Amino acid sequence: MNDGEIVKQARDRIAEAIDADRENREHALDDLQHLVGEGQWPENVRAEREASNRPCLTINRLPQFLRQVTGDIRRLNPAIDILPGDDGASDDAAEIIEGLVRQIEYKSGATNTYEGAAESAAACGMGFWRVRADWEDDYSFTQEVRIERISNPFSVYFDPAARAPTREDANWCFVTQSMTREAFVEAYPDAIVVDAGHDAENDGLHHWHGSDSVVVGEYFWIETQETEIGLMADGTVIEKPNAAMNVVRKRKATTRKVMWAKVSGKEVLEGPQEVASKFIPVVAVMGEELPVDDKVYRSSVIRHAKDPQRLYNYWRSAQTELVALQPKAPFLVTPKQIQGFETFWGQANNSNRAYLPYNPDDKAGMPSRSMPPVSSQGMTQEVMTAAEDMKATTGIYDSGLGQRSNENSGVAIRQRQMESDISTSIYTDNLSRAIEHSGRIIVSMIPRVYDTNRLIRVVAKDGTQRQEEINGLQITQDGVQMVNDLRAGKYDVRVNVGPNYTTKRQESAASMMDFIRSMPSAGPMIMDLVAKNMDWPGADQIADRLKKALPPGMTAPEDMTPEEQQAMQAAMQQQQQQQQVQQAALQIQMQKAAAEAKEADADAQKAQTEAAQAALELAMQNGQMNAAIDQAVNAAVARALQGAFQPRMGPNF
Repeated sequence: MNDGEIVKQARDRIAEAIDADRENREHALDDLQHLVGEGQWPENVRAEREASNRPCLTINRLPQFLRQVTGDIRRLNPAIDILPGDDGASDDAAEIIEGLVRQIEYKSGATNTYEGAAESAAACGMGFWRVRADWEDDYSFTQEVRIERISNPFSVYFDPAARAPTREDANWCFVTQSMTREAFVEAYPDAIVVDAGHDAENDGLHHWHGSDSVVVGEYFWIETQETEIGLMADGTVIEKPNAAMNVVRKRKATTRKVMWAKVSGKEVLEGPQEVASKFIPVVAVMGEELPVDDKVYRSSVIRHAKDPQRLYNYWRSAQTELVALQPKAPFLVTPKQIQGFETFWGQANNSNRAYLPYNPDDKAGMPSRSMPPVSSQGMTQEVMTAAEDMKATTGIYDSGLGQRSNENSGVAIRQRQMESDISTSIYTDNLSRAIEHSGRIIVSMIPRVYDTNRLIRVVAKDGTQRQEEINGLQITQDGVQMVNDLRAGKYDVRVNVGPNYTTKRQESAASMMDFIRSMPSAGPMIMDLVAKNMDWPGADQIADRLKKALPPGMTAPEDMTPEEQQAMQAAMQQQQQQQQVQQAALQIQMQKAAAEAKEADADAQKAQTEAAQAALELAMQNGQMNAAIDQAVNAAVARALQGAFQPRMGPNF
C-alpha cells in the first residue's frame, strides 16, 4: 500500500473501533470516576442539596473491593518458562532464552507493568502494555527487547473482530497519542496540522483532532501473502521450491508479517516498516467479557456495585441530616419567662453561653427542651442493606476484606476467602494469559533482534546473573559448529503461577527443619542446605562452611565451588597417578616372576637332557647298546618282507 491508502485505511479502521467500543469505554470512564469519588451523585441532585445546605456525603467504599483484587494480582508471581518446541531446538538454548526473557523483564520493570495493566483491567475493564525493540543506548548499534506499559487504556483501539482476552487474534491495532499543536509542529515540522473543521475530506477525521491538540497514532496491521512451500527428503521445509530440488511434498501456505506506521489524520509521519515479530506487539488484559448478539459487554470489579454505592451515600446523608443538621430541639418557655432576654434565648441553639437568664413564672415551671429527634431504624437498615449489596455484586465478603464475619473456624474463614478469590479469578487468569502471550511475542522477536554474535546477560530462577555468548562459532573435531544459536528451532512458552523464589526458599527451610526434627540423624548431612535456604545475613557463607565439613562423596560436582572442583580434580589426578604407579610395579613383578619361571623350566629341561645322556653312556658301557640295535634292525627287515609278498587287490566294479 502507498501512503494515501494507509491513511485512508487507518481512518476507516479507527472510526470502526471507536464506534464498536464506545459504550464499553463510556462505562469504563464512569467506573474510574466512581473509584476516585466523582460522579457518585447526579449533578442536578448535588446542586439542589448544596443550594439548600443539605448534606451530600460521598463515603467511597468501592476502592476496598478493588484493592482486594489487586492484592491477589500482586501475589500472583507469574514466571515465563521456555521449552524446546521441535528437533531444531535444544534444552541449553531454551535455558538461555528463558534467562534472557527474565533479563528483559528485569530491565524493563515488567512486574510493575504487568500489575499496572491488570489493576487497570480490574478498575475499568481494560489494560495494555507493549513489546518493542530499541537501541541498547544512544551510542549502540545493537538492539534489545523492552516491555513498556501503556498508562492510558483509552489510547488503544483493537480490531473489533478480535475476541481473545489478550487480543492476539486481532488483525490491526492503534496506539494513539494526543499532542499539542506546538509539540506536533516541533516533532514533525514538515507535516500538515490537521484541522477537521476546514478539511473538505473530513470523513473520519474528527477522531484525529481536538480544539487545541492533534492525535497521532501508531498503526499496526497484518499483511498476508500466499506462497508455495516444499518438504525436502531430510525434513527441511523451504519456500518456493523448484524442479531441481529433491522435494518430497509441496503445498500452498499463507505467510504473515506485521507492519507499522505512525500516522496523523492526514498523512504518514513515519514508516511503513516491518515489525520484528510474528504478532502485533501490543498485549491486552481484559476484564470480564460477555458476548451478547454481535456485541461484547465488558465490565470491571465495581461495575455493578455503583448503584449500591449511590444508595449508601444517600442514606448516610439522610441519617446525617436527621441527626446532626436538623435544628436542635427547641426550649419550652412562656413569654413572661423570656421577656427582656429574647436575644439570649434566640441564640441559644447557635452559641455556647454559660447561662440563660429567665423570669420566674408562677404558672409554669423551669424552661426545658422538647424531645430530641430519634434516628430512624429504617434508615439504618437501608445503610446496612446497601453495604451488603456492594459485597454481593462484587462477590467479595467480609472475610475476603479482612473483616470478622460470622465464620468462626479457620476452615470456614478460608472457604469464604476462597469464594471471594474464585469470584474475581477472571482477572488473574487473564493476566496469566497476557503474560504468556507476551512471552510468545518476545520469543518471536529474539531471533531477529539478537541475530549477531554477542554477549548477553541472562538471569537464573534464583536471581543470579551471568553472561552467555550467543550465535558464535566453535571449531571441534566434527568441524565448525554454532554456539548457542538462538535463531534455530522453535520454542514453546508456558507461564507458572505461584510463590516467588524467596517465598519458596523460606517454605523449604521450614519443611527441612520439620524433617530434621522427625529424623535427627539426617541433620548433619543436609544442614548446609538448611542454612542456604535461611533468610539470614551471611546464610550463604554459613552454608559454604557447613558444606566443607560434609563427608567425602556427599557433595555433587555441580554443587561445588570452582576451588572445590579444582581440589577434587587434583585429588583425582593424584589418585590416578598412584594407581598407575601401582599397576607398573605389579607389571614388573609379573614380568620378573615369568622370567624366573622360564629360567626354572630351562633348568629342568637341561637336567632331563643330562640324565638321558648319562643313561645312554651307562648302557653303552654295559653292552646293551649293540643288542638293542640288532633288535631294531631285525624288526625293520621283517616288516619289509611282509609287505613284498602280500597280494594286491584290483578295482571293485
